Amino acid sequence: MEQKSRTENSLINSHMSIVTQVLTVVLNFVVKTVFIKMLSDEYLGVNGLFTNIITMLSLADLGIGMAIPYSLYKPLAEKDEKKINVLMKFYKKIYTIIGIVVLIIGIALTPFLPFIIKDAASVNVPNLSFIYILFVIHSASSYFFVYKKFLIDSDQRSNITAKIIFIFSLLLSVIQILILIFTKDYVLFLLSSIFMVVTQNIYISHKANKMYPFIKNKTEENLDKETVNDIKKNVSSLFIYKVGTVIMNGTDNIIISQYLGLVIVGFYSNYVLIINSVTNVLNQVFNAISSSIGNLVVTENSKRSKDVYDDLTFANFWLYALFGGLLMILINPFINIWIGKRYMLDFSVVFLLTLNFYVLGMQSITNSFRNAYGLFYKAKYRPIFMVIINIVVSIILVRFIGIEGVLLGTLISRLTTTAWLDPYIVHKYGFKLSSKSYYIDYVKYLAVFILISLGLYYLVSLISISNIIIWVLIAILAAIIFNLILMLIFFKTKEYNYFKDKMKRMALQKIRH
Repeated sequence: MEQKSRTENSLINSHMSIVTQVLTVVLNFVVKTVFIKMLSDEYLGVNGLFTNIITMLSLADLGIGMAIPYSLYKPLAEKDEKKINVLMKFYKKIYTIIGIVVLIIGIALTPFLPFIIKDAASVNVPNLSFIYILFVIHSASSYFFVYKKFLIDSDQRSNITAKIIFIFSLLLSVIQILILIFTKDYVLFLLSSIFMVVTQNIYISHKANKMYPFIKNKTEENLDKETVNDIKKNVSSLFIYKVGTVIMNGTDNIIISQYLGLVIVGFYSNYVLIINSVTNVLNQVFNAISSSIGNLVVTENSKRSKDVYDDLTFANFWLYALFGGLLMILINPFINIWIGKRYMLDFSVVFLLTLNFYVLGMQSITNSFRNAYGLFYKAKYRPIFMVIINIVVSIILVRFIGIEGVLLGTLISRLTTTAWLDPYIVHKYGFKLSSKSYYIDYVKYLAVFILISLGLYYLVSLISISNIIIWVLIAILAAIIFNLILMLIFFKTKEYNYFKDKMKRMALQKIRH
């Protein structure tokens, strides 16, 4: 019965999260299109660069956002309201401090902007420092009240927060489009975003209070020493992991800005928007099942957990290979149709972007299991090595091969650290089994992804894609062919047949109802 409950929760959360995220992606593209039409390429570059800088400020989170779900899984499963209330009190205090720290540090960095932006004095964007401060305020304000969202999500009810976030995203998109069309005022554009993130978090907080009325009860009790020590141990490890993740995600645009200029950052940011949009949609699938994975490892044995891990890793591969292949094939024709040929980058950039998309995406299930087992402290320094490799290789190669050098630095740093070490940690300390079979499958999956993608890219490159209708038809045809090839390759495997049988049973259940 418990397993059925986990499956039902995962399906509900996945369905709602995917629908709302797809709609959010559409909204983001509409806003970005209007943004490009109404403002200059330099504004596009500033937006991409400052977004990356603010990502770096999220280090102040210390990784607590990743530790919260782990600390809540057990008390939620045991319906321990007292423990949950004490945890909420603790996280409220921590996130208030984080918001204030982000604000202070962010503003203190304002004088260093000229060192980050190449030829900053010649950039034709008024009030550059004030614009940056608005980015800082937006980042800082996002921490207030957000801790209650983790409670809802950890209780396998992320479909509720997904709905709320979508509604606020819709309202913000409409407001920002109107601002761009009628005023072309970038400052108003940013102010609307600050207002909406604060309002959204307040509303989610109110919703959590209604769903869990006991968290409104004031408590003088503090967390026990054992729980505090456990959180401290996890956070100290997660902070290092967070440092690695943030610097990995935040340095690319900074390096490109420093060596290649702000306009190139703007062009590159269009590709990042598309790839991140696809990533965010796929993340909804895996985020929606992360709380169920947490429940699984708390209530089931390691053999059952390992079986689920293998099945989900196969699904992880299938989704990221399919969408990675479609991105490789179709992203440049889409850019051409969407905003024009002059915004297109070389296929070598596209290839490396999609390879990074796939390699990072293949860590989704491993990350969920690592977090569910609470293995934050194992090999906690691996992100530091990842960051060092990334920065050194990127800075060396960008001088010789441009953007491709930055992307190669990112790819090499991931493949030589987290891509192999995280699965090893989950197998050794979570399942207590050898990870050899995982690596064999990983190499096989990677080869299949690259070969199918390049083969279809060559075939599609022979076709002239001149409008969105042809693009959609090619996308559908490429997706069908990609899936058929994957079916032919994997139809005899245990994992493929598991999902085939699962879908058959679900279809029969729907017919009966």
